[in-house]
Amino acid sequence: MAVHSPSLFLAAAVALFVAAAVSASIGVHQRARRGTSWWLAAHALLVVSLVLQAALPHHDIAGPLAALCALQWPVVMLGGVRRFYSRGAALAPAWADGVALAVASVAAVGTWLAPFDAISAEQIFALAMLVVTLYVAAAVSRLEDFATTATLKTLLGGLVAAATLQAAWLAFTFAAAPFATPPDIVGAAAMLSTAVIALLTTQLTPAMNHERQIAHLRSSQRKLRHLVDVDPLTKLPNRRHFHELAEKAVKPAPGMATVLVFDVDQLQRINELLGHANGDEALRQIGTAFRETLRRRDVAGRLGGDEFAAVLPRTREADAANVIARIHARLDDRQVAPRIARIVLNVGVTQMLASETLADALRRAEIAMTLSRDENRRLAAQKLVIAAEAATLRAVSPRPSQASAFDAIPIGEVTLGSASS
Repeated sequence: MAVHSPSLFLAAAVALFVAAAVSASIGVHQRARRGTSWWLAAHALLVVSLVLQAALPHHDIAGPLAALCALQWPVVMLGGVRRFYSRGAALAPAWADGVALAVASVAAVGTWLAPFDAISAEQIFALAMLVVTLYVAAAVSRLEDFATTATLKTLLGGLVAAATLQAAWLAFTFAAAPFATPPDIVGAAAMLSTAVIALLTTQLTPAMNHERQIAHLRSSQRKLRHLVDVDPLTKLPNRRHFHELAEKAVKPAPGMATVLVFDVDQLQRINELLGHANGDEALRQIGTAFRETLRRRDVAGRLGGDEFAAVLPRTREADAANVIARIHARLDDRQVAPRIARIVLNVGVTQMLASETLADALRRAEIAMTLSRDENRRLAAQKLVIAAEAATLRAVSPRPSQASAFDAIPIGEVTLGSASS
């Protein structure tokens, strides 16, 4: 049973028109993105090409015009893809698309207007369509987003399948030339294979829009998660997120983890002398010192106010002294006002027990920090008292007179001058 080519072209045109209309209606309800108008224009011109082939199969003008409207589809479709993924690089620049389309169009239309005896216009059109399809497939495969986008991979698969069918049919027509293959059938395969891949892209364009929306939604969720989990001033995890990360870090070996608790000694004094802006800068520098000093597997966080904590997995309490020394050394390089109000950290250290929870270990480290802070302040107060008493004694003690000064000189070390020796 012979296939009626005009009916086949008309059915393909109706199917493509309906699919493009549905895709456009979905796009109206979604956010309009760059490249959508290019895809709709490519589908519309391809529908015109199919209608011309169905209505005027043997017209002298309909053939070249239908060829032009069909050849534009892969290139215009690629132009829409370029604009949709505008941040990505491609194998060939955008101006090369126009050159490829112009060369293919001149070859196809020129052969229609000035036919050759050795090859038919339909075969030239099929060869031009094959070259353009392969060019577009290569350009799509070299887009920067190709590796991470499933829709581009699907589009490439469709283009390669269409090019394979076109090449197989073209080779068959050349091999069957002695048997006089009808010319309209030769060009029909190239045009119908393009219509089939166009039907596929009408479904891919909403998928691309949906994929982009999902990517933006995930990016927004990551930003919101960051705002919820991270202290904006120090860029360290807040109390809740610190507990989440710390419990995961110590879970493999809780008995080998060391817990540290810090607070800033007399932060209120820094705020009073230098202002709250410098106090915030001091906290910010503490967060930077933690991030630059601790290992990747260590967890540090801001518990609130001027209190910080760190968990060092697989670290003994004796080894934590080196970590604390590095933090102090790094913090000394970032002092806000080293001569007026130095940033000093009070530290509490404890070895986590295998049978206790992280909250219990933090509580013990906080008690150790409080005792250490009180002891340091007591010693500092004693030094101030001793210094004050020494200053008082120097102020009360009378200055030695000249006579007493001479009395203090040992006998025999003063030589009286004489007139003669």
